[in-house]
Amino acid sequence: MFCNELSKDKKSGKLLVYNFNDNIEKTSLFDIKSQKLTEYNIEIVDYQVALEPLIQLKLVTNFKLNLSIDDSTVTTNIPSIIEQLNGSIYRLHMSSFKMNGTEENLNTICIEDLYNQIEQFEELQDLQLPSNMKKKMIEKSQRQLRSQKSTLQFSLNDNVEKSDCPEKLEKNQKYDFIFNLKLFYLLPLQNNLQQLYRIFINSLTKMLTTMHGYFVDDSEMLKYPIGIPKIVNFYEPSIYTHIITAFYHDLDSIEIYKDQRKLLHQKYLIVMSRPTFKLANSLGGDCCFGNKLLNVHVGLQQSCGKQYLVKGKYSYYHYNQDHMDDSGWGCAYRSLQTIISWFQIQGYIDIKTVPTHKEIQQALIDVGDKPANFLGSSKWIGSQEVCYVLNHLYGIQSKIIFINSATELLDKVRDLIKHFSTNGTPIMIGGGVLAHTIIGVDFNESTGDVKYLVLDPHYVGNEDLNNIYKKGGCAWKPVTFWDKNSFYNLCLPQVPEDF
Repeated sequence: MFCNELSKDKKSGKLLVYNFNDNIEKTSLFDIKSQKLTEYNIEIVDYQVALEPLIQLKLVTNFKLNLSIDDSTVTTNIPSIIEQLNGSIYRLHMSSFKMNGTEENLNTICIEDLYNQIEQFEELQDLQLPSNMKKKMIEKSQRQLRSQKSTLQFSLNDNVEKSDCPEKLEKNQKYDFIFNLKLFYLLPLQNNLQQLYRIFINSLTKMLTTMHGYFVDDSEMLKYPIGIPKIVNFYEPSIYTHIITAFYHDLDSIEIYKDQRKLLHQKYLIVMSRPTFKLANSLGGDCCFGNKLLNVHVGLQQSCGKQYLVKGKYSYYHYNQDHMDDSGWGCAYRSLQTIISWFQIQGYIDIKTVPTHKEIQQALIDVGDKPANFLGSSKWIGSQEVCYVLNHLYGIQSKIIFINSATELLDKVRDLIKHFSTNGTPIMIGGGVLAHTIIGVDFNESTGDVKYLVLDPHYVGNEDLNNIYKKGGCAWKPVTFWDKNSFYNLCLPQVPEDF
C-alpha cells in the first residue's frame, strides 16, 4: 500500500524499497506499471564513486506571472505557462547552442558533448589571434571544463524584460512581475539531450504546479499579505547524493520555516542535528564568505586507506589576513576563526562575520579566563581558550582530548573518525605555542597507517591554491608532523542536537 501511495501519480518507473526489521536488512524493487515487488540486491559504494559518472547542470528561468487577488480567491496564469513548456527553447550558457524538443537528433547528442559547444571565454574575448590559434585555445578550454566536470548552465526566457518581484501580495490587487526560478540537476554524462529536454520540462511543470496549488488550491488558507514562495536547491554529497529541491513559503514565520525544514529531514532521513535545509546552505545561497577560500582541501588525494573528512564548508583563515600581522602568535586565533566559519556557513549560527582577534580576547576577558590587559596584546591562546570562546559567544559545546605526546595521537584515531563521521566539524590541535586545524584522517584498517589532513594557519601568502599547497598550507601529514616530546590538547566542537 505504501508503494502504491507513493506512485499514484505515475504510470511507470521503479521504486527502491529498503526494509529494516528485527536487525535484518532487505531491499526490494517495486515496478509501478506491473505493481509487483521483487527482491533486489544492491551494492553500497562510497559517495565519491557514485558521483563519478554524474555532472551538475543548472537551469535559470524567468516567467512572467500574472496574479489577481480578490476577497476569497487567487487566479494566476501559471497553467498557460505550463502549457507553453513543450515548445520552450533552452540556451546553453557561453554558447550559441539552443535546444528545443522538435529537433530529431537530440537523442544522438550526449550531455558530455555540450562542452564542445562552449566557445565564449572571457580570457579570449579581447585577444587578437589567428583563427587557427584561437580555435586551439578554445578546444583546450573546452577540454579543461570537461575534465573538471564544470557545471553546465541553460537558460529559458532570459530575454524577457526584468521587473522587481514584490515581497508581499495584498488583497484586491493585480500583479504582473517576473519570477526567477533556478533548478539544479545531477545527471549521467552519457544521457542524451532528448532525455535532458524532458527532464527540464517535467521538473519545471512540477515546480510550477506546486506554486499554482499554493496560490489557488490553498487560497482560503492563505494569510494576507501573501509571501512570495521561494524554490531552493540543496546538495550535500557526503550526506545525500542527489539534489533536493524544496518549496518554502511564509519564511517570515520562524516556526513555519522550521516545520518545513523538519519535514524535509524526516522525508530524506537526515539527522535533525544538521541545519541541512537552511537557506544559507542552498545551492547558490547568499551567505557571504568574504575573500577567504572555501574548502581548500578539495582535490588533495591520499590513498593509504579510507578517508573521514570535515562535513560541509569552511573558510581558510591564516596568518596576516585582513591587514592583521599576527605572525608568530595568532595561529590558534586563525584556527578558531576557521571553526567558527564552519558553524556560520552551515547555518548553525547566524552571524555575518567571524570575530576579530580583539573580539576573541574580549570574550576570554568576559568569561574571566584572562585579565583586562590581555586585550590588544599579542599573546597566544590554546585549545582550552578556543573552547571557552565557542561556548561563550555561540553556546557551542566542545570535547577536549589531552595527549602527553604526539605519538598518542595514533591511539586517538578512532575517536577522530567517530568525530568526523558524526559531528564533522574542524578540530583544533594545540601544543606549546603552535596550533593547527585537523580537517580529516586517512586510516588503513589493514596496516594501521594513518595520515592527518592538516589546515595550517601559519601559512603566509596570497589566496592562491597552488601556493597554499606548495607551502604546505593544506596537506596530508603523518603523526611525526607534531613533536613527540610535547603534550597536545585537541578541541572537538560539537554540533547541537536540534537543528
